Amino acid sequence: MEMTLDQLKTEWAARDRLLQDSIRLHGRLLRESFVDKHRTRMERLAAGGNFELLFALPFLAFFGWFIARHIAQPEFLLPAVALQAWTLVFAVLGIQQRQKLQNLDYGQPVIELQRSVERLKIARLATFKWAFLTGQLLWWVPFVLVLFKGLFGVNLYTVSTFMPRFIACNILFGVAAIPCAIWASRRIGDRCGGSERFRKFTDGIAGRDIAAAREFLDRLARLERGETSD
Repeated sequence: MEMTLDQLKTEWAARDRLLQDSIRLHGRLLRESFVDKHRTRMERLAAGGNFELLFALPFLAFFGWFIARHIAQPEFLLPAVALQAWTLVFAVLGIQQRQKLQNLDYGQPVIELQRSVERLKIARLATFKWAFLTGQLLWWVPFVLVLFKGLFGVNLYTVSTFMPRFIACNILFGVAAIPCAIWASRRIGDRCGGSERFRKFTDGIAGRDIAAAREFLDRLARLERGETSD
C-alpha cells in the first residue's frame, strides 16, 4: 500500500518526535550521571577548604604578631612578611575556590557544567602546584628563622659565623629547586607505576593535569563549534 505525501509527513513528524524524546532522555541521563559523579567530589573539596582556612589562621596571627614586634629589624621582618603574604594569598585563593565550588550551578547545560568543573579543577591544580613549589622555599629557612626568634628569642643569624652563608645557600638552593622539581616530576611521573597517588602528585607538579584539563576545554569548544578532531 502506497503512502500519500501527507501520510509521509505525519510519519516523519512522529519519527522526529521520537528522536527528540530520545535525545532529551539521553541528555537527562548524561546530566544525572555527570552530576552524580562530580557532586560528592565537589562538595568534599568545598568542605576541605574550611580545614585549610582553620589551618592558616594561627599562622596568620603568629606572623602578624611577629611583624609588629620586629618592624625595625629587616633581617626578621622580610622573611615574616614573605610568610604572611604566602599564607594570606593561598588562604584567599582557597576561600575563593571554595565559594565557586559551593555556588556551582548543576542546572546549567551539561557542556557548560563540564566547562565550569574543568576551570575549577585547573584553578585548584595551579594553586596546589605553586603553593608546593614556593612553599618549599619559604617554609624551610625563613620559617625556621622566624619560629626560633619568635618563640625562643634565638637569633639564628648569630649562632655561628657560617650561618649567614648557610642561610643564603639554602635560599638559592630553594629557588633553583623550583624548575628542577618541575623537570624531575616530568621525568619520573611516567615511571612510578606502583603508586597512583604519587603519580598524581608528580603530574600536578609537572603541570600534566592542568594541560589535560585545558585540552578537555578545547575539545568542548570544538564540540560546540561543530568541529571534529582528526
